[in-house]
Amino acid sequence: AHVKVNPDADVSLLTEEVTCDIINHISLYPDILAASIKSLEPCTVVQYIFKLSHSISSAWETIKVCGEADDVAEARLLMYWSARTVIGNALTLLGLEPVEAM
Repeated sequence: AHVKVNPDADVSLLTEEVTCDIINHISLYPDILAASIKSLEPCTVVQYIFKLSHSISSAWETIKVCGEADDVAEARLLMYWSARTVIGNALTLLGLEPVEAM
């Protein structure tokens, strides 16, 4: 079955340690931006992107979307989509163009 991004997905189904870490990291984005603006240090955003990208990369092989129950797949897809959106926004903020596909 084809799973679409559902903004109302039940993220409480994401109980794996790595998914909790990713969600927590995504939630830090507004604070990271505020700290970067206050300190005038864009490297804060760069470090944040690097850490979030590393977390996603670590989860990619074990936290699957395809082949999972629809509710779990929706929650995982929302997590990955959210991370992609945050990374894209942060890169754009830094004046870089996010890559859509490799």
